[in-house]
Amino acid sequence: MLRTLTLALLLAPCVVPSALAASEAHVRLVYDTVRAKFVDFNAYCQLEEGQRRQAVLQIIMSLVSQRKISDPFATGSQAGSRLRGDCGLQTGAVDAASVRWTASAASLSFDSEQRSFGFFTTVASLGNRIYTPEGKGPFPAVVLNHTIGGLSQHLQVQAKLLLDAGFAVMVVDSYGPRNIRPGAILFPAEVARDAYDALAHLNKQPYIDRQRIYQAGYSLGALASALLASPEGAQVFKSTARFRATVGHYGSCTVQDRPSSPRLEMLTADSDRPILMLMAELDIEAPPQLCFPLLEQMKAAGKEVDWHIYPGTTHGWDKAENNGYVYRAADGRTMTYRYDAATTRNASERMISFFNGYR
Repeated sequence: MLRTLTLALLLAPCVVPSALAASEAHVRLVYDTVRAKFVDFNAYCQLEEGQRRQAVLQIIMSLVSQRKISDPFATGSQAGSRLRGDCGLQTGAVDAASVRWTASAASLSFDSEQRSFGFFTTVASLGNRIYTPEGKGPFPAVVLNHTIGGLSQHLQVQAKLLLDAGFAVMVVDSYGPRNIRPGAILFPAEVARDAYDALAHLNKQPYIDRQRIYQAGYSLGALASALLASPEGAQVFKSTARFRATVGHYGSCTVQDRPSSPRLEMLTADSDRPILMLMAELDIEAPPQLCFPLLEQMKAAGKEVDWHIYPGTTHGWDKAENNGYVYRAADGRTMTYRYDAATTRNASERMISFFNGYR
């Protein structure tokens, strides 16, 4: 699920290794779609590098959602390289530091009504709405960001637990309003920007404690949790507010398909917000190994980072609805999701305790 997230790295100027050769028909489809979108191709060439990358990424996301291309990782790279050549631009090294903040989707809108969680509350009704505990507030709040599978039953369970613990909750739906099919590509920076937009919206509500707004992410959303710990994202997305702390559930600190693939860092040493990384020992989708030695180095440097690796546990430990799903990594290895009630309970308790430690 997460392996295609590194395609934006390959949309940056780079030489495409032969091992990443894509279908010529798919490369041509992306190339032709970009050329059709920019009838005046000079207008495309005159864009800044990041803007050209975003334009190609938008088209890649659309074609993957329509299942018209099967290998966005290599296809995006080769189409982007071909387009750069048409513009007379030289290829060079990947600028991973800037690529990790790539975001191109339209902004979301959020509801301001103060809602109560009840018997008829469904997963679908949670999206981009604010639910609060009983009472007048102001309440501390948590923004929840979903997995690449979109809104799912486990988020309803987590929202209820947080409400019972006294937190207002907003579950951000990054897919539905944009007509993006769950399971399709959404770059982690898009999710981080959505979280910042949700934070800005919560800050406007009189019943929310603006000093205590937190974020928790799951899988894809956990990659955003790592990004949100860095001050750079707030600068890029022009956010005057920051989350008090973030928690990532079965995420990782780096996105990488294979040892030979480009690395895209999610968590970086410049992070200045408390972050808790909850990870699974047997996870091959978001391997905890990619967080080390970084987490230990950050801890030694006095950063407010913490982590816990659950032994014998897989990715998606709280998703009873996905129990038995078989994930296949880019290198052919497989992992079967196993729902673990004890781990789910402990992870929720650790999250709530962590948030309460930063008032």
